[in-house]
Amino acid sequence: MSDDDIWSEDEVIDPEEAQEYLRQVQESDGFDVDYFHNSYARIKPFQLNDEYGYTHDMELYGRLGLHCYNLHKGTNLKLIDIHKYNTELFFGYYITLEAVDTYTNSPCTFQTCLVPTGPRTTSIGPQRRWEDEVIDDFYKSEMPNWLTKEELAAANDKGQYYELQESDLLGNEWLHLYAEFALSLNWRGYAMKNSILRRFLPLKIKKVIVHTRESGEESPHLKLKANNAIFYMSFKGNSDHPSGKPVEYQAIVRKTMDGKPGHIRLEVQSWAGLESQPT
Repeated sequence: MSDDDIWSEDEVIDPEEAQEYLRQVQESDGFDVDYFHNSYARIKPFQLNDEYGYTHDMELYGRLGLHCYNLHKGTNLKLIDIHKYNTELFFGYYITLEAVDTYTNSPCTFQTCLVPTGPRTTSIGPQRRWEDEVIDDFYKSEMPNWLTKEELAAANDKGQYYELQESDLLGNEWLHLYAEFALSLNWRGYAMKNSILRRFLPLKIKKVIVHTRESGEESPHLKLKANNAIFYMSFKGNSDHPSGKPVEYQAIVRKTMDGKPGHIRLEVQSWAGLESQPT
């Protein structure tokens, strides 16, 4: 970030204040920054309060950061609380949260940076820049269509497909995170989305098929650990309809990783289906 990038010519700038802002951004990597009123201060802290706390979207973002870390490090960090987060204009969020490693019962402070939307390639600095060129072109095309009945029937016979078993669903809780992202997508644009979403939880995952070009013939369930994979998911959630019937959803989640520690990309398509009878 250069001085020329952060303010306009028409604005009266206090040089000392501007330098203090730059110092805080550089020293904390954007996570610990005071509130500055000038337009050059693109990173601003969001004030959490006891009445509302953080939104469900922010919880998903924090859990995604932990999930990515767990994939790289083999840990099992779980979200306890979000202490604070900063927002950056036209970019994303810097989240500071509290987590615990359930393997060791050790608490820790964790920081993660997230870009909710944007082009595949970003120019946000060498450490955070997404290395799109290392990703197989198969995972960079348009999102695939839902599998046909014929493809579903033959899924287990194709070396690149694996239908998850019950033990897979129980042993990989992060699949619920993917489903919650898909649910959130269905409510995009609703003003009260974050207050509504929690009513639909918990979700019940019915079926997942994973498609990847990475190896796993010896142990097909290892396809779950692939760096690049497409997940075809069907699940249902609670409903606020007077009938109480759960709502069926389908989602396609494409996960890619560019090999940089802490980097993960999720692309999601989701559809809400017909209500089903409670089971």
